[in-house]
Amino acid sequence: MTRYPRERIEARLSYFSIESAHRVFAVSRMPLSIQPSPSRFCDGASGYAVLYAALTFETCIAESLIRDRFVRRTRRELPLAAVLIRAHAQIATQPNAELLLLDLRDTGCMDIGAPTDAARARHCAAGQSLGRAIYTEHPEIDGVIYASRLTGDDCFAVFDRALDKLIVIDACELKDHPQLPEFLEQGGIQLVDD
Repeated sequence: MTRYPRERIEARLSYFSIESAHRVFAVSRMPLSIQPSPSRFCDGASGYAVLYAALTFETCIAESLIRDRFVRRTRRELPLAAVLIRAHAQIATQPNAELLLLDLRDTGCMDIGAPTDAARARHCAAGQSLGRAIYTEHPEIDGVIYASRLTGDDCFAVFDRALDKLIVIDACELKDHPQLPEFLEQGGIQLVDD
């Protein structure tokens, strides 16, 4: 017996073509390169990996770099090194390809019987448990679409088994991305040397 039976999952499955999404990754890696590591929908120990991307540059940076860094802080300072070790990629689905994604936006978690913490909590244990269950129990599912807990915008978590459905449109070092200065200025964020 599965934890998330197909009849519960079915109503929350949709095919998505991604025209443009943003991803931040280590500058030493390739844009679509991933490895198992603890994250929202991966515990890092269950034998699979997840690629994360966001529809907007702002959400991508908030999810990958800012998170809760400024909670209860007077000054909004970001170490320059945190930017210099990262790169940015704009990705999309292959022409004529679609991802079969579990939609956890809105009432998604409630509809499938998963804890809402799976998609919205600061701590990732519930999401890791859900990700592991979906990955093992539903091999046809390519990943998850969910709302960023930080901005509310759409984010994608794509399982390693679906990476061949993605392409890189453009890539650069994060420090060279044209939207970074505006993001920092609007957020009142200063880059500082460590």
